[in-house]
Amino acid sequence: MLVFTNVPYRMVEPNIKRILSLEIGIEIYIDNNALEGLGKNEASELGKRLQGYGILCTVHAPYMDLSPGGFDRTIRTITRDKLKRSVEMAHLLHAKGVVCHPGYDKWRFDGNERLWLDGSIETWTEVIGEAKESPLIMVENVFEENPSTLTALFEYFKEKNLWFCFDSGHFNLFSTLPLDGWLPPLKDRIKEMHLHDNHGTSDEHLPIGRGTFPFRELKAFLKHTTGILYTVEPHGEPSAEESIKNIMEFLS
Repeated sequence: MLVFTNVPYRMVEPNIKRILSLEIGIEIYIDNNALEGLGKNEASELGKRLQGYGILCTVHAPYMDLSPGGFDRTIRTITRDKLKRSVEMAHLLHAKGVVCHPGYDKWRFDGNERLWLDGSIETWTEVIGEAKESPLIMVENVFEENPSTLTALFEYFKEKNLWFCFDSGHFNLFSTLPLDGWLPPLKDRIKEMHLHDNHGTSDEHLPIGRGTFPFRELKAFLKHTTGILYTVEPHGEPSAEESIKNIMEFLS
């Protein structure tokens, strides 16, 4: 069982000793601007430090203003370049995986899943090519009401390094299907889970058990899985320790 907590890139170096004391890994969120300013030498040195301390890491790629399956070719090019650079940094950080947002929502695409899929295939072909076999490239559910766009994407890349990160909070906000409409169909593609809670009205990123997500149902499903990375994403210092404590209890 591998457990991680999300940490913005700028906060990793000053908090390495504290991270070490938690005895878990970190998901390093590299936002758009941080990625622009991050050099290869800096990433490589941080990767060596993390390895030296035995701290495992993953990377959360930037997503603001980006659209992997967008209609506009220029925006897709910018998105593709940022995602490929995220993979390059992940290599230098010795990250186990890179989590990305797929960028589909029915309102911006007017329900045209094919339009999104065509652009997405072009983008992910290049990103997967940059990663090769490692790190794992994972897309997480965000605004999706059902898994149809993701299953189509995974079907196209079924023999490739493209996987699913299930986000419990996003599911609780946007899904129109119950949990068994998502997890069994995608079971073979799940490599990571972002586990946080909310009350179904905003993306609160609460500790497990503080909202309305059906964690008991999820735990029953997890009894039949192995090798998944688990990540908490506390949005603020006060909830970080409770988020870590609760996920450890949930997974025990």
